[in-house]
Amino acid sequence: MKTIKTTILLVLVTVSIVSCSKDNPNTTPDGPTNANLIASRADNSINVATVPQTILDYISTNYPSETIATSEIEDNGNYEVELNTGVELIFDSNGAFLGIDNDGTDDFGDTDINPEDLPQSILDYVLVNYPNNTITEAELENNGNYEIELDDSIVLVFDGNGTFLGVGVDEDDNNGNDNDDENEDDDQVIDPSTLPQMVLDYISTNYPNENILQAKTESDGGYEVTLNTGLELHFDTNGNFTETGDGDDDDDGNGD
Repeated sequence: MKTIKTTILLVLVTVSIVSCSKDNPNTTPDGPTNANLIASRADNSINVATVPQTILDYISTNYPSETIATSEIEDNGNYEVELNTGVELIFDSNGAFLGIDNDGTDDFGDTDINPEDLPQSILDYVLVNYPNNTITEAELENNGNYEIELDDSIVLVFDGNGTFLGVGVDEDDNNGNDNDDENEDDDQVIDPSTLPQMVLDYISTNYPNENILQAKTESDGGYEVTLNTGLELHFDTNGNFTETGDGDDDDDGNGD
């Protein structure tokens, strides 16, 4: 009787091990089977309205005639803000200005590199797993990782030794959340001067002492405007004011 119980127990343990092995698609450390791994990208795009007020004030004071094209928070906690003129400004996690990023010639950000200069292990990985793709961009991140982009916009992340870490996604997306609004990826940054006159008049009348730091067209055809105070204003396709960035109607037009 004891022998029978022992045999049954061994069978159950074996079945359990096999079942767990089948449920784990990433048991092989290398090769195409781990191409579904997800790695957090070093830089995460963020909404201008979430940038610390000290940064918005700095830009409004020192670059009053320029607007923000993109804003990112890097894996080291620094903020990188690119202006419409192409100037990239770097701030620490508290919003203190650190300097201008000169395309990787300093220690502030990421360094663009020639794809041919990537570690051979990375080139081999792409050749084996993405034989029909070519590398269009390659960067050495400030955390020592390599981030490459293929011609179909897929981003792959590798560690400093060239070991594949996963397909690059923003950290917030990796957690199942959007960085900003659900359709933020469809928004397009535009020159504020191209906004409908109704939008410009509304801002001039209700916010005469504030500057436009960023203007966008939204996925529904409307407009999103971020002021130097961090306030977001939304307008419909005709330029009529609809709401502030927090989703509250602001019918009196005073921002209160």
